Amino acid sequence: MPLPQRSNLLPALLAASLALTACSDSSDEPPAAPAGPASLLTVRSAAGPEGQAGGMGRVEFPVFLDQPQDSDVLLYYRTLDGEAEADSDYLAQDHHLTIAAGTTSALLVVETLGDAALEPAERFSLELRVEGNARLAQDSAAGTIANDDSQCDTPFSKDPNPWRIAPGDDPLNYAHRGGVTDFPENTLYAYYAVAEAGADVLEMDVYQTADNELVILHDLDVDRTTNGSGQVVDLTLAELRELDAAYWFVQDEGTPHDAPASAYTFRGIATGEQPPPPGYRAEDFRIPTLEEALRAFPHHLINIELKPDLDGRGNYEQQIADLLLRYGRTTDVIAASFVDEAANNFKAVAPCVFTSVPLEQGTGLVLGSQGDGAIPPVPEHVAFQVPPDTSQIQQVPDDFYLRVVTEDFIRDAHAANLAVQVWTVNRCEEMLEMIDLGVDAIMTDRPLLLASLLDTPPEQRRCD
Repeated sequence: MPLPQRSNLLPALLAASLALTACSDSSDEPPAAPAGPASLLTVRSAAGPEGQAGGMGRVEFPVFLDQPQDSDVLLYYRTLDGEAEADSDYLAQDHHLTIAAGTTSALLVVETLGDAALEPAERFSLELRVEGNARLAQDSAAGTIANDDSQCDTPFSKDPNPWRIAPGDDPLNYAHRGGVTDFPENTLYAYYAVAEAGADVLEMDVYQTADNELVILHDLDVDRTTNGSGQVVDLTLAELRELDAAYWFVQDEGTPHDAPASAYTFRGIATGEQPPPPGYRAEDFRIPTLEEALRAFPHHLINIELKPDLDGRGNYEQQIADLLLRYGRTTDVIAASFVDEAANNFKAVAPCVFTSVPLEQGTGLVLGSQGDGAIPPVPEHVAFQVPPDTSQIQQVPDDFYLRVVTEDFIRDAHAANLAVQVWTVNRCEEMLEMIDLGVDAIMTDRPLLLASLLDTPPEQRRCD
């Protein structure tokens, strides 16, 4: 589809771009002679919606130093075309940004040009150079322009089902909450780290705050993981932002509250009491929003667990649907829920987004498939998300036990064109068992362990 004419629009947009660049230090003088150790300068890749047809959007690149400097640091950047083309999809830039002496962060903005074309996300890149007492973490950063024109009034097609793996292939590595025992769960730090380590899917839980913002957190309250207390539904986003989401994290253990103080190695980064690791910010250790995750991980598969809308006033499912559409995330996301009501509400407002079978519906299908039973067609979902057995399901009485993931169940699910995604598998032996059974995905608190197994040739995989 040809792009709409912009002959009258472009001069105004280019003028706006020049006005924006005026905010950067226009001096050509180099910074003062450096003193002290060089700082690491990081420019994060980022995504942003393109904007409405005839309007503008923006891609915001976080820029930060790992320590402040006594003199200004200048970041020179130049946009380079990818699938996105300058002056058609975004406004070209060849400028510099100043990180003032004594500060550590800035925001690099590239303006995008909206249109009405239905098209995939498009990339461009930034070529980077630095002057001053700093060194670059990388010499380029990627920008993704998300298409925000998609309609979502038609059910998705799962022919073929993209969440099924081919026979003999390894399962997807689902980083449960970003890796509960590997990293501080549900933080941007965890998701960045586990993505770099090779996880295929970033799994995150989404709650709604008192002021109807969407945040990533697993529990109803903040007590287990942060230095605060109270339920998410009663706290505003600003109040949540003040908390340390890595406060109780202990490496390889999760969030015990009785470990020695020295074990809480990430404690205080979020609140500025200790510096973050190189390449990270204090913000990466706070409770993030869903939009922040969509900006940060435009090319990673994401699993969003829908939680109940506790106050019933925030239009929870519609908000999530609108945000996913704004970032063009329909075919690379699964929306999952144990709450059938939340799953059904979401399905009603976002039929184009992939979903998994919710608890009550799934229970009936699993029980009905036992023995010679079969699973009927389930066109409205793409996957079962199930535990190996019923002992992990809190809603099941202790005196009832059923092995869920068996060769028979996997065969029945695949016959109904449903992927089998198994949670929460943390022992090496059980990971190998699930791989041998041929499941499509393994959700684990230990994605680093699973990654090491999957990186090992099949004939050499074993548990110490």
